[in-house]
Amino acid sequence: MARLRNSTVLKNLVSVGKPDTVSYPELITEIRRHIDAEKASNLDASKLSQDILLGGGKRKMDSQVSRQDDGNNGKKNKNGGQNGGNNNNRGGPPPAQIRRFREYTPLTETVATVFNQAEHRGIFNYPPGIRTPANKRDNTKYCRFHRDTGHTTEECRVLKDKVERLIQRGQLREYVRGANQQPQKIPRLSDDPIIFTESEARGLWHPHTDAIVVTLRIAGQKVFRILVDNGSSADILFKSTFNRMNLVGVKIEPTASSLSGFTGDSISSEGILNLPVELGSRPCQHIQAVDFVLIDCPSPYNAIIGRPTLNKI
Repeated sequence: MARLRNSTVLKNLVSVGKPDTVSYPELITEIRRHIDAEKASNLDASKLSQDILLGGGKRKMDSQVSRQDDGNNGKKNKNGGQNGGNNNNRGGPPPAQIRRFREYTPLTETVATVFNQAEHRGIFNYPPGIRTPANKRDNTKYCRFHRDTGHTTEECRVLKDKVERLIQRGQLREYVRGANQQPQKIPRLSDDPIIFTESEARGLWHPHTDAIVVTLRIAGQKVFRILVDNGSSADILFKSTFNRMNLVGVKIEPTASSLSGFTGDSISSEGILNLPVELGSRPCQHIQAVDFVLIDCPSPYNAIIGRPTLNKI
């Protein structure tokens, strides 16, 4: 925290007689920059200590591998190829190539901001550490996606490609510039009829009047006991379920609207939050952004999928 205490921006903020020198966004940006720099410094010191402790054994192992490679140099294997230090050509398939992009979809926020706000959804798979040798990196820069030093989160090409792939799959559309002004018509998944087979009716007594209760993934978490109700004019998430999901950084939009039942009773909502819902399984999988109305009342269900989502899919 010494770097943060010595920061010029922080000194200007707390200086007497200069209360308006630094804005709140500038303060947050300065704090995040110093946190990333301190993480990078600590990570670099940790790697240096490991090199010092393990240096002798590592050099010994490297020398043994080098002598072994020299001994095998020039010998042929059973397939007629040359043996060497590289064992990638052993008859196995080549590693899959990850698609790289040259052009990216314009966003309303920076890539680092998108990652910070959407990380809790569980849609980002963290890559391994940066391959560039530590002595050739800028160890003052820290990447939250790689969780390693060498470049900043905003400069990360791997993160930019990951965000672009997610957008092309229909996710993170709320960060696409112009998406709200020019909404695109999303076609239905297919024209195939929705049917229920005998195998799916096992364990049920016939005839029955049971409600349709399903399990879906909401914000990357499996949620059980979700009622499908085409008589509901809203998609509802109960507050007890929301609290158990422990979603960090989810923005709840305040609203003054209330919900009314067929008895005329009404209940006020806690707000509206937008969460991705995964429907189906691969290859027939669809991810739909749903505006849930947050309700604080007891219920045998964790959520209710109503007409708004049913009409979209």
